[in-house]
Amino acid sequence: MVKLNRDSIAGLVLLAFSLILAFYLTPNHVESHGSVPAALSPRLFCYLTSGLLGMLSIMLIATSLKNSGRNGTGTIRYSSWEPITRGLICTVVACVYIAMSGYIGFFASTALAMIIFLVYFGVKKWWGILLFLIVLLGFIYLLFVQALKVNMPDGILF
Repeated sequence: MVKLNRDSIAGLVLLAFSLILAFYLTPNHVESHGSVPAALSPRLFCYLTSGLLGMLSIMLIATSLKNSGRNGTGTIRYSSWEPITRGLICTVVACVYIAMSGYIGFFASTALAMIIFLVYFGVKKWWGILLFLIVLLGFIYLLFVQALKVNMPDGILF
């Protein structure tokens, strides 16, 4: 009998969400615009997101089931509160990010949130953080602002 651990349960929940996103939410709630080419339609990005989420969920399930047969060798031991604390901190940062995007602007709040997340998860090289921000924000600007003509929240900075 297969024993499900936290990772396999999380993978199953994420897989179920990706299927709901692909087969219910996207077709029923995301409009398709006739004036936008099919390659750049909003539905395409929802389908890509649900597909990537589904693939990563399957990989998480497979990895956790493969590792569940081991006797605990090579696993990371956390204190009982560490995963919950990390999740709460990330949730608070994400909520502040959403709230601040209207005040200081989308790109400034995204840069600030990414710096916080990268430093929190252990990135120590500032040149790596700067390079990541330039690539990420440049990609978002080119794709969403220039190609798709999405209006990003403006703020006092930009």
